Amino acid sequence: MELDIAIIGGGPAGSSTALALLNQENYRIGILESSSQPVFRIGESVPPSIQSLLARLGVRIDLTKAGHLPALGNCSAWGDNTLGFNDFWTSVGGQGWHLDRAKFDRSLLQTAVDRGATVLRGVRVVGCDRASDGRWILNLNPQTGSTTQITASFVVDGSGPRSVFAHWQGAYTVHMDSLLGLAGIFSLNGVEAVKPGYTLVEAVELGWWYAAHLPEDRVIVTLMSDRDIIQQHGLSRLDAWMAALQKTHHVRELVKGATQPLKLEIQPAFSQYLDKISGDGWLAVGDAAFKVDPLSSAGIYKALRSGINAADAIGQFRAGQEQALLSYHLQTQHQFELYLEDRRKYYSQETRWASSPFWKRRQGKIALSPKTSLYFQSSSQAMARLKQLDRHLPPNDLYRLCNLCNSSDDSPRCASEVVAEFLAQTTQKFSAYRPIEALEYLIEQQVIQTVFLQ
Repeated sequence: MELDIAIIGGGPAGSSTALALLNQENYRIGILESSSQPVFRIGESVPPSIQSLLARLGVRIDLTKAGHLPALGNCSAWGDNTLGFNDFWTSVGGQGWHLDRAKFDRSLLQTAVDRGATVLRGVRVVGCDRASDGRWILNLNPQTGSTTQITASFVVDGSGPRSVFAHWQGAYTVHMDSLLGLAGIFSLNGVEAVKPGYTLVEAVELGWWYAAHLPEDRVIVTLMSDRDIIQQHGLSRLDAWMAALQKTHHVRELVKGATQPLKLEIQPAFSQYLDKISGDGWLAVGDAAFKVDPLSSAGIYKALRSGINAADAIGQFRAGQEQALLSYHLQTQHQFELYLEDRRKYYSQETRWASSPFWKRRQGKIALSPKTSLYFQSSSQAMARLKQLDRHLPPNDLYRLCNLCNSSDDSPRCASEVVAEFLAQTTQKFSAYRPIEALEYLIEQQVIQTVFLQ
């Protein structure tokens, strides 16, 4: 098969990229989807503004007739135990939605097929080569049959947080945290729901819970916490998870009398980004480019918007605008920086558990003094340790931070000088928070030493 554009991944980001491209021109587009059956995904609540993005894509889905539930807004116990409400009725569009994710994702993909895209289901992209004419050769491993190949002039990595193709091009995933979602589905079975139509969020010492009604008289309840905290308290066990749920004030009332889940779905929910989002003849889209905290309720919206922006960049690139892909890279990274600022602000509103590791990691409170002297002792052990670290900055930047801790005469340097020089050297538009948080991380991991001078 010969394609103009191959899209790896048939989720909302991949489908929206295909639809936006087909709105431009009758491209030969292939969508390569590894799963042959719907995949469980956390993230089912969308704001009213989703309708404007669907309209831009030319997608006409009557969400009510399709079986999705109207969402009236959000309510949260954040900062204290009192519920605060944010209603959608003042927003353009008037209401959001609680989606049946599998059905929604499937309808987007089918719309792309109806417009002319080819979808190959149950195939994994297991490798790639570059032909002499610059076209990509993708090696596919279908669930049935032998390995085959397709060629494409351009590749879109929409493979989700795994960012498979981008990693083959030398990109590196930088994690900001180790957030996991532990989700259980309750069946109401006629039980009268409390606060129907609202997405409920409740902060607790170990993280936060959210709950939302789903079609077919169901409620999804999810605990969001860090991997080490989940392991420490055994929260991946259903009995421990249920015991923690009973300690909540509001979420437990939402599912009171409902049939309990038989199992938990464990989903990674890390905030993360790629240090390289585009290159010659390819780009990453949606969660493959960067992934946000589910607290933002922006996952699906971000995926659709990312697909539209990616299609614009691809169209410009194919029209001869060579800087289009670099512009897309810089724009996407800037969006991630803005997201990090919003995340700090929102998590900082919760002050009840000042000593909780979960909250301390997210509130942007800086413990490192600008006057603290830092030193990096280069050794085989330190270098081996450094290669294992993947938080806050890419490996090359972490290594550069380490080297900046030593003056030209190999003496320690103060933290403020290290941060200032790092920001002066980098070509990325990082906020000062990024190298400061990275320094604290390197100190915590005992790669950099703090030195107390006489």
